[in-house]
Amino acid sequence: MQYLAGAGVGFLGLVDADILDASNLQRQPIYALSDVGEPKTELARAAIARINPAVQVELHAVRFNAGNALELIRGYDIILDCSDNFRTKYLINDAAVLAHKPAVFASVYQYEGQLQLYKPDPQYACLRCLWPDAIADGIVGNCAEAGVLGPVPGAFGTMQALLTLKILLKMSGQLEGELLLLDFMNFSSMKIKAARRAECRAPACAHIREVAPEDSDIEIALDSLAAAAAQGLDVIDIRSPEEVAARPAPARHIPMQDLLANPGLLAAGRPAVLVCATGRRSLAAARTTLAASPGASESRRATGWGSMPPICRCNSRC
Repeated sequence: MQYLAGAGVGFLGLVDADILDASNLQRQPIYALSDVGEPKTELARAAIARINPAVQVELHAVRFNAGNALELIRGYDIILDCSDNFRTKYLINDAAVLAHKPAVFASVYQYEGQLQLYKPDPQYACLRCLWPDAIADGIVGNCAEAGVLGPVPGAFGTMQALLTLKILLKMSGQLEGELLLLDFMNFSSMKIKAARRAECRAPACAHIREVAPEDSDIEIALDSLAAAAAQGLDVIDIRSPEEVAARPAPARHIPMQDLLANPGLLAAGRPAVLVCATGRRSLAAARTTLAASPGASESRRATGWGSMPPICRCNSRC
């Protein structure tokens, strides 16, 4: 945001339903400690106005989802993916492909990351050309969970701004059919070929027909884990043994990797609630386990959950 506003990009749209948390500050220096608890979009608009008051800023204080993705993306010339989860990245990708809009992607994991540009041209691959299916969120940690040094996402954000300006100014060197990999642990870099699939004919994609609808809501709100157990739910803590030892919880412990490898560890015929530290891993585990269950989707459509044990995940109140 800082560099695009400073460069004079006259119209910026910001999509974020979040409020500022103190843990964001080490990697999002546009904000200040005194701003904690305020909506990020409003704070960002004020910061942009201080940099360049001529920039028009349009705010969308909503969660980017399947219901609004195409409408939001069609209103802009270039899309920048600044998300920290795979579901949103693939949603941005699919909507950009369907809307024939260029999208600048950056992904960060601890000390490394990658930069990619999609354009509705033959030499540019989208995310699904390289990785047809998204990794379930929670399997690989995001910035908040896996840890990241603040300058790492800052560096990738700066490169996203640079690549965006190159597109606007029609400059060369726009990662045409390439993926840029950077490892800041040893300051190594590598560019690899990222070719569009042969069956895709730009600007159309052979594999993206629509924005996939959101999964059925599998989150529940409970006052406590004890309340869940009192309701007859099988409360499963999927954290690592080290996490459980450091902070025990009144739940049956099945590490996430064990549950994914053997869903039969769940009690047959008993509704289960999966919990973890923040809810991301439990949500990923619930979705993955449901997807692997024979007839799961048919059962949900026909009779809610049918005879299959419900698998939910607690929200942060647990």
